[in-house]
Amino acid sequence: MLRRASIAGLIFALFGLWTALTPSLVPRTWWMVAINVWLSTLVAYGIGGFIGRISRWLAEISRLQVTVSTNAVRGIRRSWYALLTLISLGMFIWCTRQQRAVSEAVGLPRKVWLAQTVGMLTGLLLFITTVLLVRLIAHGIRTLYTGVHRLIAQPVLAVVVVTISIALLLWATNNVIVRTTANGVAHVMARTNAQTAAGRTPPTSSLRSGSPDSLQTWDSLGREGKDVVTDGPHAAMISDVMGKPAKEPIRVYAGLNAQRDYIAEANGVLAELIRTGAFHRKVLVIQNGTGSGWVEEWSMSAVEYLTLGDCATATMQYSYLGSVGAFLLDRESPKQGARALFTVIYDYWTTLDPHTRPKLYSSGVSLGSFGGQAAFSSIDDMVSKVDGAVWVGTPGFTPIWKNLEKNRRDGSPEIVPVINNGRVVRFIGNPSEITHDHWGAPYPSWNSHTRIAYVQHPSDPVTWWSPEMIWAEPDWMRERAGSDVNPHIQWTPWSSFWQVTADMALSTTPPGGHGHNYHSELIPIWAAVLGIHCDDNTVAALTTAIPKTSAPR
Repeated sequence: MLRRASIAGLIFALFGLWTALTPSLVPRTWWMVAINVWLSTLVAYGIGGFIGRISRWLAEISRLQVTVSTNAVRGIRRSWYALLTLISLGMFIWCTRQQRAVSEAVGLPRKVWLAQTVGMLTGLLLFITTVLLVRLIAHGIRTLYTGVHRLIAQPVLAVVVVTISIALLLWATNNVIVRTTANGVAHVMARTNAQTAAGRTPPTSSLRSGSPDSLQTWDSLGREGKDVVTDGPHAAMISDVMGKPAKEPIRVYAGLNAQRDYIAEANGVLAELIRTGAFHRKVLVIQNGTGSGWVEEWSMSAVEYLTLGDCATATMQYSYLGSVGAFLLDRESPKQGARALFTVIYDYWTTLDPHTRPKLYSSGVSLGSFGGQAAFSSIDDMVSKVDGAVWVGTPGFTPIWKNLEKNRRDGSPEIVPVINNGRVVRFIGNPSEITHDHWGAPYPSWNSHTRIAYVQHPSDPVTWWSPEMIWAEPDWMRERAGSDVNPHIQWTPWSSFWQVTADMALSTTPPGGHGHNYHSELIPIWAAVLGIHCDDNTVAALTTAIPKTSAPR
């Protein structure tokens, strides 16, 4: 293969290898390294091969000839190979050390040298295999054309026949393989949704969906819904931790049902809210789930402890697909489900006495944040309708988020932009940034009617992933302002995009406070949005208490 390979292509592929090994946001496993190496070298090889062909063509038409002695060619070649070998070795050592720095920054230890070595070798093997496969396909197409051309003398007509044949083959492959696979995945997801996690039993409290008094049956909630209504603190737990009398928190949930649309499902949630007396509580939070209905327990429990249980949480399932499946295949369902849920609850809430109805909040993590914000036409619409919101790990393709980032104050970094001096909307990378911007300048008192918090870690690839990274350097990478981001991170066309794409697969593996894992930092952030005093001792107490509320009971 190497004898027939494009020399220019191989040189470019080597450059692709170097960039693929450079640091990104999350310490990589061997297979993440392999994917980056494979895709980066493959694309670089294609570009180099194309440039090599153009160069040869230009040399031919210009009749350019360079005469060099055999010894000189041999010496230049050896020197060139030695130089590339030394640079490659140096890059491998430097990149491996930088990956170790990434691992230390996010608190996730890995066997970096092993991952880099195994991943690089595997990626190069995939690269060689893919090039051979492409050549085999090209050879097959040429053979097909030769056979057709023997029967059809006209070259143009022969090309048309070959093109149609290939198109029919691809169509058949899509229908037989891709659709069969997609249907199989959907069937598996639906079966998983119907299961119940070990140790989960129907709640006995009438203030939970799935209880004997509930309008939503236990079996209808789905796997994630059952977790939501059985998790969380009870009144006695809240009272013990907070040292004050507490109420029993309300949690209502509606599972996905093929027999009803999102509006009907949302009306089921509303009926549960009315049944449980949720509109007589001080706080009502609409929690928008991710993927197949998962909701972040740290967010829900934080509100329940801080309000002494005088609150209600409402959510519903919009898909059987997990977050990855919904991210890749179905971004409409999160938006449609969130709009239906918010509209139904908001329309009823506006009919109540403003002096006695609960304060209304909206929240979501990841795809829940993406879908939840779709319930509003703009940030002004959001501010006019809710008393507050906490959007966590918002995907970078979320329209309202993108607009806010685009219109941030000059000089404020993309990871935590400043919007109107933080009077209503605040971007928060860590709890210290609740009261001041990234550079330490204090915000004015957060006394506005509505408080909107966007929580996003500098090392969260879900937030910073964008297709535009293929051809343009993002601001957050150029600014290097993140405390848990390697300062040596560099943007490279194509390679950086696949690095951050691969990072997303393991974005929840770092401990809370890094990557796409949002835990105890949500406690003081929710306290600020709710307008409730919360000192360090309270945060420490809740950080210990909240994980205990997720155990099956």
